[in-house]
Amino acid sequence: MNLADPSSIQFQTSASHCNDELIQAQEWLRRGNLVEAQTLCRQILAIQPCHVETLLLLGTLLQQRRQWVQAEQAIRQAIRAAPIDAMAQLNLGRILAAQNRHDQAITALKHAIQLQPDDVAARIALGEVLQALNRLQEAITTWRQASALRPADARIHYLLGAALAKLKQDEEALVALYIAHRSHPDDATITLLATVLHRQGRIKEAQRLISDAVFARGGMEKSLALLQHWQSLMPDDPITQHRLSAWSGQETPARAADAYVADLFDHYADSFDQDLGRLEYQAPAAVAAQLTETLPAPAGQWRVLDAGCGTGLCGPLLRPWARHLTGVDLSPGMLAKAQERGCYDELVVAELTAFLGEWPLRYELITLVDTLIYFGDLAPALTATAYALQPGGWLAFTVEQALDEQTPTFRLNRSGRYSHTADYVQRTLAAAGLPALHITSVVLRQEENTPVNGYVVLAQRPKNLDSTG
Repeated sequence: MNLADPSSIQFQTSASHCNDELIQAQEWLRRGNLVEAQTLCRQILAIQPCHVETLLLLGTLLQQRRQWVQAEQAIRQAIRAAPIDAMAQLNLGRILAAQNRHDQAITALKHAIQLQPDDVAARIALGEVLQALNRLQEAITTWRQASALRPADARIHYLLGAALAKLKQDEEALVALYIAHRSHPDDATITLLATVLHRQGRIKEAQRLISDAVFARGGMEKSLALLQHWQSLMPDDPITQHRLSAWSGQETPARAADAYVADLFDHYADSFDQDLGRLEYQAPAAVAAQLTETLPAPAGQWRVLDAGCGTGLCGPLLRPWARHLTGVDLSPGMLAKAQERGCYDELVVAELTAFLGEWPLRYELITLVDTLIYFGDLAPALTATAYALQPGGWLAFTVEQALDEQTPTFRLNRSGRYSHTADYVQRTLAAAGLPALHITSVVLRQEENTPVNGYVVLAQRPKNLDSTG
């Protein structure tokens, strides 16, 4: 370059300026500022009309704005400037496919692959065009070629699995979909995988797959589509019925189904204590404080039942009163954790009302700590508890406080738990023959930095059996 030539210096300055503007345009596109990116591209092309990278970028952002004609013009201009540019052919194929010009798109994408044989993106796009034409076997062959080049790509395995499933080649579809799921467990993959499993009669596996995903996502808003698909596959499944009832507020069941409770707490078992620690969980301590204040001094004197014992958080607190301490819970996973505490004489997997009905007049103390929050109608559980208590026996439990105390009885909340009014609790206890001695307002835990208010309730079965009715 002749440094004395002003035109040479001007060209160098213009090229440098264009490169800077191209970098800025790429950044605007990355941020989604398409108008700003397009303005910069036009400025560059005013200086260098055949700047290939800028033409490709312009075509991409015009495509994102669904301005197909202008996008195609930009890409074809780039191809005229650089006929052997594989990226330009790929972009052209995508634009043509978006306009349903499938045959032309196939030609462009095959040209891109010819120019760059290891181009995975072009093979993915070609498979999608072939799929749109219902040429599924060709699409599968193309995606398998792409997968050989990029074996861990979740999207390729999902596309393969979807096409194989459509052809009812379920075993091969499941292999591809499980690979996709391990890498990227999104809703689309889980939904299709569950559908194929269900079609194969692997119902429990399909149920577990969606249940695990729902639990991992946490809030109902993030899981609603999965739950609705679960219900479409298994309309009578009690787990999804309860979750969707909690979400919609319609068809409120009298209590949570056993299957729902067992599934929920089997998922929670490994992390339950740590999770409750983060939630500043106070229910066991609040019950223990009420027992200490009201009951005779502990001397290992009673048969005690920790109903709905979970991981056994209440076990050490109840042990001082217990001659024999039994824990009962629906979740085997929870009971395995309770066993590790070493403070129970007996642990039983059972539904609590059925269990209580087998042991008339057996216990001097029964606790249900955050157990009745999975019951709306408390009458069956409290009646069964009264049946299992000795005359003079004690009952202590917690419930969540209904936010609207005008609610006459109980409500099912989006959390999947029930809340109750103090008046309803008192009336139901009285009807069961267990007059309430204390109903104390407490904060049971924090949830999303908001206190969950509830009640610690202490009742006693009269010593005179005739007075229970």
